Amino acid sequence: MKRPFYQTFKLTVIGMALYAGVTGLRGQSSFSMQIIADNDFAVFGGTATSVNDLIYQNDAGWPDQLNNLSTITFDLQPGDTTFYLLGMGGGGQENISGTVNGVDITTISVSMSSDISPYLTGYDLGAVAAGTFDANLSDVQTALPNLTWGSPTINNTDYVITQSPTGQGFHFDDSTAELFEFDAVDVGVTSTPEPATCWLLAGAGAVIIASRGRRSSAPYA
Repeated sequence: MKRPFYQTFKLTVIGMALYAGVTGLRGQSSFSMQIIADNDFAVFGGTATSVNDLIYQNDAGWPDQLNNLSTITFDLQPGDTTFYLLGMGGGGQENISGTVNGVDITTISVSMSSDISPYLTGYDLGAVAAGTFDANLSDVQTALPNLTWGSPTINNTDYVITQSPTGQGFHFDDSTAELFEFDAVDVGVTSTPEPATCWLLAGAGAVIIASRGRRSSAPYA
């Protein structure tokens, strides 16, 4: 006899649930930024123990930084769960502020590194002051295991900070560069699983559906 309707319906529901589970794990990896720094900055993605990719390299002086970011949307790469915001000082009141995905970076849990500038190849205060110094991913990766971490100081009086969307930010020492680390989930960005994980889940779902189909294929009286 033909398989009863409820058996077909049950398999359909299982398939839809598995599909929703796999696609749900993909999360919301897209985000926007409004960052302003005195003087330069870059944004990296990674995990709590690694820096994996360069997301954005600023190449503008601080008055133009917000406008440059106003229409750009970014994506966190598969497997990344952490943001690293690199603030680079060119002398004077060093600071960084703004929002990631609309969230004020001073309102979430953030760790600040020790000075990373000695690891940045060709670190030049003039280029940093102009907002045009490019930080290499490999240099940041080399530095990460050698850095110490602490809580950043929130500031709302440095002039550049007062021009930011939030009016508050993080201050750091003159002519240094620091990494500011925070979890992607704290700004509403969910990590995307590695492609292999998605395929594994999809394969497991297919096996479950197939096995249920075989058990339901016996003739009915």
